[in-house]
Amino acid sequence: MSDFEIDSSDIFSAGSVRLYRQPTDRPFTPENIMNIETDITSLPRLHTAVTTVFKQESQLAAQTPFAWNPEFGYVTARPEFCGTGLEISALFHLEAINLIGDLEPVLNALAGLRMSAWGFCNDGLRNAAHLFRVTNLHHLGIDERDLASRVGRVFTDLVQQEANARIRLVEELPRLFEDAIARALAVLRSCRLLSEWELLDIVSPLRLAANLGFLEGLSRNEAKALMDKRLSLIPSSGSTSYEEQQERDRQDAILADKVNKRFKGVRLNAFAKEWLT
Repeated sequence: MSDFEIDSSDIFSAGSVRLYRQPTDRPFTPENIMNIETDITSLPRLHTAVTTVFKQESQLAAQTPFAWNPEFGYVTARPEFCGTGLEISALFHLEAINLIGDLEPVLNALAGLRMSAWGFCNDGLRNAAHLFRVTNLHHLGIDERDLASRVGRVFTDLVQQEANARIRLVEELPRLFEDAIARALAVLRSCRLLSEWELLDIVSPLRLAANLGFLEGLSRNEAKALMDKRLSLIPSSGSTSYEEQQERDRQDAILADKVNKRFKGVRLNAFAKEWLT
C-alpha cells in the first residue's frame, strides 16, 4: 500500500477545545457561562490547543473567580458542563468505514466511551456524507489533563480505523468502491434536480477517491471545498407552501445544471484503474 498515501487531515478536521466556566460575580444563569476556546489545526496539535486554553483560563481566573465545588469541580448553570468543563470536538469523515459496513459498530463503540457522534441530517438524509462531529460527554470525576489524553487517544484510534478502512476498501473491496464512485458520478452528470444537501452527500465517496489520487478532473482540495461549503447550510423547516416548493425546485434545477457541467469530465484515472479494475 506504499504506492499512495492516506492524508489524515482529510479524515480529521475542524477541531476545537473549549472550557466552560461560570464567573461568581455574575448571576448564575446559562447566558453568563464563559466560553474559552481555541482551534485544533491538526490531531498532533491537540495537546498544544489544550495547553493554550488552560493558559487563557489562568489569565482570566486572576481577574474573575470561577464557581468551583470540591466534590464536583467547576460548576455552571448547565449541568452537562460541570466537572472539568472541558469539551474537545472534531469533524471526522468516515466514508470508508460506512462503505465496508462498520459504521454502526464504530458509532456504538464511541457511545460506550462516552463520546457523542453527531451527524448531519436534513432533507430526508441521515448522517449526510458520513461526516460526524465527535465530542466528549465525560466531564465529572476525571482530571482535566487525563480527559484530554483520553479524547486524544479516541481521536487517534478513529483516524486509524478510517485509514485502515480505506486500505481495506481498495485492497479487498475494489468493486464496491468503484461502484460507489460510479454511482455518484452518474447522478452528478445526469440529475435534473439536486439540493445542496444531496450534493453534500453524493460527493462524499468522490472526496475519498480524490484523497487517494484516483480522480481526473477533481482534486482533493476541490472535493473537500465542495463539502465544506455546505456544512453551514441551515436545516429546512420541513413543511413548505406550494410557492416555496416551486422556488426550491427552481434552485435545485439551477444547481443540477451547474453540477452536470462540472462533473462531465470527472473520471477515474489510470492510477485508480490499476487498483480498482
